[in-house]
Amino acid sequence: MAGNEVIAAQMRERSRSFDAWALEYDRYRPTYPQALFDYVAARLALPTDAHVADLGSGTGKAARQMARRGWQVTAIEPGEGMLEVLRARAAAEGLPIEARLASAEDTGLPGASVDLVTAGQAFHWFDKSRAVPEMARIVRPGGGAAIFWNGRADDRSPFLAEYTELTARYLPEHHVDRQVRDSKAPGELAAGSWFEVDERVELPWERRMRPDEFVEMMFTSSQIRLFIEPDDQSRLREEIGALIHAHFDDADVLVPYDVDVYVGRRSSA
Repeated sequence: MAGNEVIAAQMRERSRSFDAWALEYDRYRPTYPQALFDYVAARLALPTDAHVADLGSGTGKAARQMARRGWQVTAIEPGEGMLEVLRARAAAEGLPIEARLASAEDTGLPGASVDLVTAGQAFHWFDKSRAVPEMARIVRPGGGAAIFWNGRADDRSPFLAEYTELTARYLPEHHVDRQVRDSKAPGELAAGSWFEVDERVELPWERRMRPDEFVEMMFTSSQIRLFIEPDDQSRLREEIGALIHAHFDDADVLVPYDVDVYVGRRSSA
C-alpha cells in the first residue's frame, strides 16, 4: 500500500481498538470542565432540557456530564465494549442516557430530533463526508453542533513537553501526539454549508493525578498500545516514571489541558 493508504489503515485500526481497554479508558481519561458545556449552551441558546446526540460517545465522558445538567442525551457509539461501560456507569449514577450501538455516519435517529449534536475526542475518527450530513439531518432548525477535545498543554508544562519528546523516540512521527492548533475540523464541519461554524475557542483547565494514574492514562493511547512493541512498552513505562519523579518527586502530577471547541449553527439553507 502507498504511504497515505497505510496511515489510513492504521487510523481505522486505532479507531476500533479502544474496546479492548474500555475500563482503563473510562478510569484514567480526563473528563471536561463545566465551562465547556456552559459555553455551548450559551452560544446556541439551548433549553435547560435540551435533546442531545453525542456521537462516538465512548464510555460516556461527555454524555454523562451533559445528562447531569438535565439534558436528554442519546449516546451513539460503534464499539460494544465502550458502550457496555457507558451503560453501566450511567445506570450506577442514575442517569437516563439512551445508549445506541450505531455510528456517526448512520445514527438511526429521526430527522430534526435533537437540539445539539456533539463529538468529544471523536470527530477525527468519522468519515466526514457522511457524518456531517447525518449530523445536519438529525439537528432541528435553530440547533447546532459542537465538536471538542482535550489537548495536553505542552506549552504550559515543561514536564509534558519532555513527555511528548520521550514518546517520540518510540513512535513514528505521524503517530506522535503533539500539540497542534491548526485543525482541519472547522473546515470539515462547515463543508457542504450544513453548519455555520464559529472560530475556535480554547478553554484551559488543569487536572491533578497520582503518578501511577498518569502512566496508566498514557497507556490508554492507541498509538502506544498498537505501535510500540511490548518490551519497548515496559521500557517506556520505566522512563515515564523516572520523568515524573524528576519533575514532581512523589507528589501529584499536574496536567494542564486546553479544550478546543468549535460550535456550528445549523444553516437555514
